[in-house]
Amino acid sequence: MKEGSDIQTEESQTRTIKSLVNTPFKKVMFGIQILSYVLIVGSPVIGGAIGGVMGLKAAKTGGVILGIFIAGEVLFYGSLIFLGKEIVLLIRDKAKGWFKRRKTS
Repeated sequence: MKEGSDIQTEESQTRTIKSLVNTPFKKVMFGIQILSYVLIVGSPVIGGAIGGVMGLKAAKTGGVILGIFIAGEVLFYGSLIFLGKEIVLLIRDKAKGWFKRRKTS
């Protein structure tokens, strides 16, 4: 029987990107995850640039922007399926750190 101090729970383990992407397949999926963030956030700039280079009208440029955004969403959720619950927990833990109140001295 193990003592209580020897047992590590999932919450007490430190989650890192290195421990998450421990296989070549997961490294590729993590790269796709990052690409999806770029496509989602940058869709107006990327779509606007493509529309400007191709000389598209505003409505068609809007369609290109929407298509890029949807592609980013599909890649995001597709990579989440393969990376699983751990990436969601890692993102949640990192986001909590961004919004934590800092102690003032």
